[in-house]
Amino acid sequence: MDDLTKALRESGDPRTAEQTRRYLKSTLHHHGVRMPTIRTLVAEATRTHGPLDHPHLLSCTRALWRPEVHETRIAAAVLLERHVDVLKAEDTALLEDLLRDSDTWALVDLLAGSVASRLLLREPTTLDTYRRWATEEDQWIRRSGILTFLVPLSTPAAFPHHWPAFTRTAAPLLTDPRFFVRKALGWVLRQASRKHPAEVYDWFLPHAADASGITVRETIRHLDPARSEAILKAHKQQKPQVKDS
Repeated sequence: MDDLTKALRESGDPRTAEQTRRYLKSTLHHHGVRMPTIRTLVAEATRTHGPLDHPHLLSCTRALWRPEVHETRIAAAVLLERHVDVLKAEDTALLEDLLRDSDTWALVDLLAGSVASRLLLREPTTLDTYRRWATEEDQWIRRSGILTFLVPLSTPAAFPHHWPAFTRTAAPLLTDPRFFVRKALGWVLRQASRKHPAEVYDWFLPHAADASGITVRETIRHLDPARSEAILKAHKQQKPQVKDS
């Protein structure tokens, strides 16, 4: 993947690099390459080298991740996303290592909300690992455990199997005071409500008083006015300590 690393470096823009670094409050080096370009460069490298088998996928991922460079780490996540069908259930260990080294939503959301989430759809045995992530105090690992439900709950055939596990996972997290956890809960509920509004409404209504404002606002975004109003009314009964600004 030396050619990909070189292409990322040469495609950078110093002004974009500084803007992105400040926006993400990042301690990594930034070349200043935007996401669409990173995806294009990874696709080109994949076409050049051909599909990767499992050992090569893992070695290339680690090689791209090793430098403390934002764009090469994003490229590593995109490479995993493109080869998610090659991953195995035990590769949750690798994903967890990368997530613990991420320290930003820009990497966490791609690794958890796309890669790990798609792996859950194919390998249901990963569920226990992901639910453990959701119980951890580290906000990025907890956010990851929540976001792994995104793809299964957006897939009609998988929804009935994964919805009960998600609700058991989410219920004790509704009072978490941290923005990135609250937002993740709302994001998953919002996506699930697109095709399963009744199920989301029936579960969330009695929990609305425990949820934060950001979780509520995300959850009701695709619900009909009557359901949204009922949830907002229930939310107003919440205890003061779970309110957010």
